[in-house]
Amino acid sequence: MITNEAMDRLLIERGPLGDDPLPEPLRGVADAPWGRGPTGVLSPGGPPPDWTSEEPDTGPEGLMDTELEVNDFRIDDEDLVEDPSSYLQAALSRGLRFAALCLRNAGALPEAPDLRAVVATAVDADFLVSGTTVRFFLLRDALPGRYQNLARFTLEAMAVMDPKDAERIAG
Repeated sequence: MITNEAMDRLLIERGPLGDDPLPEPLRGVADAPWGRGPTGVLSPGGPPPDWTSEEPDTGPEGLMDTELEVNDFRIDDEDLVEDPSSYLQAALSRGLRFAALCLRNAGALPEAPDLRAVVATAVDADFLVSGTTVRFFLLRDALPGRYQNLARFTLEAMAVMDPKDAERIAG
């Protein structure tokens, strides 16, 4: 797993990953088959939106950007905000589990080894508002430009997961 300093700190502090069930609709997305669009865009939880078929061929970076836009999931945290002292650990745990379950569910796809998930948890003063997001993309040649230097993200704990990381997390 590729991480930045803030994520390293949270992972060290986190302890064992919780096994609380994912809230719906996250569980529905994690359990559903991945979909494929006409341009090759992959999406957990079913086919990507129709507008992705109208995207021009923009090369590998453009396809990854489209996947990151389509596959951007805000992790439901309404039940977690009541306890700010445990929020970061619980939100991160939920985001990691969601990402891991989605990646594991993609195991039968020929592209599965190249799927990646980006887990981002806000660590600034507004962390209860910003929350955690998970984005998915298919690695094409190299990481998208925005994720090639995770150290530049100082307001978010960032991790780029691959399927091997997912197996360690989801079992």
